This record gives sequence, structure tokens and C-alpha cells, in this order.
Amino acid sequence: MNFLKSKRKVSLVLGSGGARGLVQIGVIRSLEEKGYEIDEVVGCSIGSLIGAAYVEGKLVALEDWMRAITRRQVFKLMDFTNPKFGLLKGERVFESLKDIFPDKNIEDMNIPFRAIATDMVSEKEVVFEKGSVYKAIRASIAIPAVFTSIESEDWNLVDGGVINPLPINYVRRKRRNIVVAVNLDGKPDAEFGPYAGAKGLNAISMLQESYFMMRRRLSQLSVELYKPDYVINVPHNIAGLWDYDKASFMIDMGKQLTEKIVPDVPIKKKVMKVKKENNQEDSDKKEAV
Repeated sequence: MNFLKSKRKVSLVLGSGGARGLVQIGVIRSLEEKGYEIDEVVGCSIGSLIGAAYVEGKLVALEDWMRAITRRQVFKLMDFTNPKFGLLKGERVFESLKDIFPDKNIEDMNIPFRAIATDMVSEKEVVFEKGSVYKAIRASIAIPAVFTSIESEDWNLVDGGVINPLPINYVRRKRRNIVVAVNLDGKPDAEFGPYAGAKGLNAISMLQESYFMMRRRLSQLSVELYKPDYVINVPHNIAGLWDYDKASFMIDMGKQLTEKIVPDVPIKKKVMKVKKENNQEDSDKKEAV
């Protein structure tokens, strides 16, 4: 009797959430260790970056770079610009990333990949599934008022998380695929630090917490409407927007969270053909008697 672990196909949705998105590297690592094969990726904001690195086969290089980065290096990557249009241009970050994985047309990738941005003109999502992957990531990751937007005569593109922080609806669900969604807007958890909620907040904090609450609700509605097979909820207070220097902690947390939610691929027992034929012969003999 042969014991073989069959591969289960996964459509993976990677959500929006700044540095919390580094958890998604750990999620991918855990899924592969459990015996899953990711053959479709939908990414939004930081999820588009992690997803693109994965489909290009460069996730290990990105992980190594992220684990080594310090707070000082994070600050050096910030190319400040005219605050009228956004605090950062984002060019310095992307030049550094090109040393890890090159630009490539999405349609030439081995795994189907889609990145989601928001068009401020039409107030709709924009789905990138062909053309430059770096153009797609840059649009998807353009946090309003932080990164400058991508403008043309017809559109003004910003972070996909503005209206769809967990874009499960862009999965092209295959018959045998399971859908795994990584929600970076999970409820805050006291394990990761004190959380005052909506009490005792000043005006700026109240505005910020209201925005976070809205994102949590949008993500939850997406889950309720499109019903993925597994949802990995990442507590919102696990890290701040710019805490990229906490990469090792967050990647390890991604593995732990996945371990709690997603089971291992079951081992299937395959009986050798010869034994099946012998059993059939025995059955035939009994019927003849």
C-alpha cells in the first residue's frame, strides 16, 4: 500500500494593511509546508507586493531582505515629496525591490495573478491582470495622502484597500480549489498590546479608529458575501503601518495563525493496482459460488 500526500490547489487572497502584510509571507510558507499548492493569487496593496514576489519565485529573497531591514533603513527608503500630493513618491522603495525581483508582464507569470487598485475618478476597483507588475503594485499600494497617486487623463489610482481591502470577489474559483483569504484588518487583540477602543480618544485618534473600524467592516462583509473556505484574521494591533523592522516576528506569526486555521492536506491511501485486481478476482469467485 502506498501512502501519498496529494496536493490541494489554493486560490490565495492577500489583503491590504501596510507592514502587517508581512504576516502573509508566513502564511504562504505554512500553506506549502502543509501540502497545498497555490495556483492563483489576488493581491491588494501590500498583498499585491507579497503575491507578486511569490508568483515570480522570489519570495525567499524578499523574506531575507525584509528580515534584515532596520527601522533606520525603512526611514532611508522614504523619498519625501510635495505634501500637497502625498508624503512619499515611492520610487526609492521600488528601485530597491528591483534588486530582489525584476519587473515583468503579469500575463507572462507562471501563476495567475491579479492586483487591485482604486480609481478615484470612477470610484471603482481597477484590476491589473496584464502589463507591468511594478505598475500594478505601485498603483495598488498608493495609500492616499502617503504615496502620490498614479494619474492620467482618465483615472487617478490609489490603494485598492480604499474600497476593497480583501478582494475575494476577484478569485476565479476553480472547481477543486479552496479559497484562503488573509484579512489584515482583524479585531485588535490584547495579546499584542493595550487597546483603548473608542474611549478617551482625541480628535485625530478618533478619526483614525473610525477609519480602521470601517475597514474591518468592509473586510467582514467581503467574507460574508463571498465565503472563502478559510479566513486568517490578523489582529489589527499586531504592528503599525511602518513596522517593517518587525518582519521576523510577523512572518512567524503568519505561520502560527495559519497553523490554527488551516488543516494539513490529508494523506490519501492509494492501493496498488495489483492488489485491487486480486480483490476483484476474489469477489468474482464468491459470486460464482
